[in-house]
Amino acid sequence: MERIMERYRENLGISVAEWKVVQPKVQAVMDNRISGASGMMSFFGGRGSRGRGDSSTEKTPTSELRDLLEKDAPSKEEIKAKLAAYRADRKAREAKLKKAQEDLRQLLTLKQEAQAVLSGLLN
Repeated sequence: MERIMERYRENLGISVAEWKVVQPKVQAVMDNRISGASGMMSFFGGRGSRGRGDSSTEKTPTSELRDLLEKDAPSKEEIKAKLAAYRADRKAREAKLKKAQEDLRQLLTLKQEAQAVLSGLLN
């Protein structure tokens, strides 16, 4: 992770002193991206899916929807409720990522912002 962060610092042309302020914002963007992606990965049976190599017993809207869909005959009402919870969770994760990206964007020059877009930190 340290190498990745150093590469971002170099690509953005940020001094070591400035990086002390910018780095936590970059970290927040990365953490929120990982959080959003892990929800999708667990839905499709990737890392973090219950019963497939994950020791976590934490229930998430993703795992609850997946578990429901594995049942033989879930009711339409159950599916609608779990799907709504999943969508709300996903929307909340997207909002957190958008806020983290905006917090980072506020600290960057226009050139640095363009570099951050190219490197995938910003949309």
